[in-house]
This record gives sequence, C-alpha cells and structure tokens, in this order.
Amino acid sequence: MRRPNYKTRFSYWLLSFFFCVVVCGLYAQDDFLSEDDLYGDFEDESQVVSDPLQPINRSIFKFNDFIYVNVVRHVANGYTAITPDFVEKGATNFFQNLKYPVRLAGNLLQGRMKGARIETERFLVNTTLGIGGVYKAANHFDRMQPIESEDVGQALGAWGIGEGPYLVLPFLGPSNVRDLFGMLGDRVVNPLDVPLSVIDGGELQVVLGVAEFVSSNPGIMSLYMQIKDSTIDPYSAIKSGYTGRRQSMVKN
Repeated sequence: MRRPNYKTRFSYWLLSFFFCVVVCGLYAQDDFLSEDDLYGDFEDESQVVSDPLQPINRSIFKFNDFIYVNVVRHVANGYTAITPDFVEKGATNFFQNLKYPVRLAGNLLQGRMKGARIETERFLVNTTLGIGGVYKAANHFDRMQPIESEDVGQALGAWGIGEGPYLVLPFLGPSNVRDLFGMLGDRVVNPLDVPLSVIDGGELQVVLGVAEFVSSNPGIMSLYMQIKDSTIDPYSAIKSGYTGRRQSMVKN
C-alpha cells in the first residue's frame, strides 16, 4: 500500500495558502499596507472608532492572527534568515516604486500638483538611475526628496467622505468602508494590477503578488508581535492605531 507523502501535501497546502493571499490582495486592495498604515501609534487606545461589526471583525481578527502567527511569521523569519539586508531593502524599494500610479492619482485627485510632480520625477529617476527602483537614486536630488504617500482612499477623505464603520479584512487586516473603496480605486488606477492590468498572463501577476507579500512581511510581523506582547487587547490597539494614522494622513 502506497504511503501518503505528507511533505508533498504540505507543499501543496502552502502553495494554496499563498494563492489565496494573492487572490485576496488582487481583488481587495492595491498593495499590502505599510507598518504605519496598519498600526499607526498603537499605544493610543483612546481613539473612538465606529465599530458596529465588532463581533464579526473580532472573529476575522482571530482567524488572521492564527494565520499570521502559525504561517506568515515563519515565512517572514525564513525570508529574513536567508536574504541579505541589501536584497531585502532593494525588494522593498522595487515594490514601492511600482506603486507610483497610485501615489500620482492620490495627489492629482486632491489637486496637489507639486506632489504629483515630485512623485513623477522620483519615479523616472529611480526607475532609470535606480535600476528599476531597487535603489532610491532620487534621494540625492534636493528637489526630489520623499513626500508623504497619497492614495485614492486619502483623496476620498479629503473630499469629505466619511470613513464609515471599521472593518477587518481576511488576511489583509484593518480597514474601513471608505478605505475599502479606496483600495479598489487604487487597483483601477494602477496599470500593473487587475482588472486593468497591462501584464499578459496570470502567472506573472501571481509571482509579483507572492514576491511583494513575502518582502513586506518581516517589518509588519515584527510590529504585530510587539503589539501582541505589549497590549491587553491587540484588536482595540490596532483598530485605534490604524484609524488615527489614516485620519492624520487625510488631514496632511
């Protein structure tokens, strides 16, 4: 009788998990949120946040926590262990550079012409002199110093649209109704993302999605575990931190 190959089964399960993460990312938001976007100042738990869906949100939070702790954390640790620091930094810079269309749209929708100009110049210089954005060559020019990142969700907030109820998205974490629509808007304005992607073939989309997911993990997971270890109620801390951070980004 043939014995089951558990190693092969585990490999299939892990690949399936990554596929699910990428699919969720492709249809729910433009990119994996930064550490600041995710948690902000997590120590400020006095933030009053509309959370009528709290029972559902907490259930999703527990599911995400299980995935983060038992799978994502180990992927992040493995990536950090085998990847030189300069490669990690280069990968992070590369994917940040690819999000230029989102930052450009966020500035244009708010009438921030100077911001749009700076983002465009930085993209052109980083893509050429910085070898595809791996190296931030634009930082060496005074007129191209980094500015606060903008997105469609921030533009909606600047237009006076309320944030709506707080949400916790499967795999992706904290959000709200306005930012959920903003994430979908980010996808529309980015020619590298579905549904209007200029990339032919789903295989490359999956590869880019998995690569971005893995490269964004170490810093986020480190902060996530710090929150878990230092707060009584991580759910409330993250909710307050995320909401405060996004409100601050809309006002700036």
